[in-house]
Amino acid sequence: MADRRTYWFVPLRVRGTDNLEAWLEEMARQGWVADRLGFLSAVRMTLRWHEGGRSYRYVIDPRRFPNAPEDSLIASAGWEDVGTLNGRDVWRAPYDGARPDLFVDE
Repeated sequence: MADRRTYWFVPLRVRGTDNLEAWLEEMARQGWVADRLGFLSAVRMTLRWHEGGRSYRYVIDPRRFPNAPEDSLIASAGWEDVGTLNGRDVWRAPYDGARPDLFVDE
């Protein structure tokens, strides 16, 4: 089995922020994790295999100006900045039990 999978035009095929977050979370449960997202991830997204799927909560930040001072507060709460997708920051947090939530003022 290859340790990487490439998906093309994911934001066009999986429409809506909630659906895209759910897709990323389902892929992680299957063992395919988005380690880093960048400028071209909206066109070509690469997921890496991690043995034994993991429960990650992904959040696509709705703020128009990501990388704000609030980002350090989000990171200190245990969220990891995965990168950007369509100009929005993508955060994730591993979890066991209840699915965590992230509240961001728009």
